[in-house]
Amino acid sequence: MDIGKRIRNLRESKKLKVTELAKKSFISQPYLSDIEKGKTQPSIDTLKAICNALEIGIGDFFGKLPELSPTIIQLINDAKKLTDEEVKSLGAFIATFVKERE
Repeated sequence: MDIGKRIRNLRESKKLKVTELAKKSFISQPYLSDIEKGKTQPSIDTLKAICNALEIGIGDFFGKLPELSPTIIQLINDAKKLTDEEVKSLGAFIATFVKERE
């Protein structure tokens, strides 16, 4: 897993700038940039701080959430805010696009 890329994708899905995530994580912006670029690896404590700032658990960082584009992650986060009925309607809407491609 590319930890820096994962952090960048999650940050972008939350529409946060590097400076904003760094501030929320209590780390410097250059250090966060280096992590995202793969120039350095964060310590477990730093990764926990970043996950807290992104409002996800460290288990979700490594497990439950697959490596998805920021757009897909944002769609998932938005869908979590919908009612059950709205989710069903959204699912039916998406199914029409999938059928057209088959």
